Amino acid sequence: MKHLWPALALGLLCSLANPAAGVEPGSVEAYFRDANAALDRGAPSEAIDLYELMADNGLKHPDASFNRAIAYVRRAESKQARPGDLGRAAGALSETLMLRPDDTEAADALRLVREEIGRRRAREGAEQVIVSPSLARSAVAILEENTWAILAGLGSALLTTGLALRLWWQRASARLSGGVLALLGGCVFVVCAAFAGGARYFRMTSRPAVVVASEARLLDETGKPKPIRGTNAVAEGESVYVVAERGALAKIEWGTTEGYVNRSQLMLLSR
Repeated sequence: MKHLWPALALGLLCSLANPAAGVEPGSVEAYFRDANAALDRGAPSEAIDLYELMADNGLKHPDASFNRAIAYVRRAESKQARPGDLGRAAGALSETLMLRPDDTEAADALRLVREEIGRRRAREGAEQVIVSPSLARSAVAILEENTWAILAGLGSALLTTGLALRLWWQRASARLSGGVLALLGGCVFVVCAAFAGGARYFRMTSRPAVVVASEARLLDETGKPKPIRGTNAVAEGESVYVVAERGALAKIEWGTTEGYVNRSQLMLLSR
């Protein structure tokens, strides 16, 4: 998997400029320095422990997530490889993109990691099914929630302006312009407000996650295999959404399919 390193190695050059609350700045610098040093001397497991320790203490920074992905990929290629290493690398890169959406290096690295997972599954004769998010999630994800809200506010302003022109101006041209503005503003307000509401609903009722087991079998609420048409196994590294938790089980949304998986098979992503 040598072709991964041009995309991933740049993470080692990153620094933590804004450490999160919960970790002392001096500790962050020490952990980060020690983790990078562990990677340099070929001890990815030690580096992973340090990066995970920072994450457990509340550190949410795209550079930390990116470098954690590097550590998992290096361990996946070493004799100390553990099941789920590439899935956790995919999870860390997905977390990087959530914190820094315009990070093209992380996006390229995530694609390469998932391609490697697919090649390994193919060698083992396992089926690789890639499922896209539901149409509703894809639609509201076109823009950020705050952007939808801002556009809805602009639509409301246009609607108000148009109605004012219709009511207060007697000139036919002004009334016509007011009618056009009111119609346009009303449409923008209704559509964008609905999308903002949808984005908020998904944010409040679900949490993104990545499968870190070799595959996660979909179960029913009793923990028994769920009979569905096609495959009922979510491959390592695939993105899902956790919509509920029940003991050791987590209810996930995988495209348009819902089911339960063991909670230990998932890595919940930091927002």
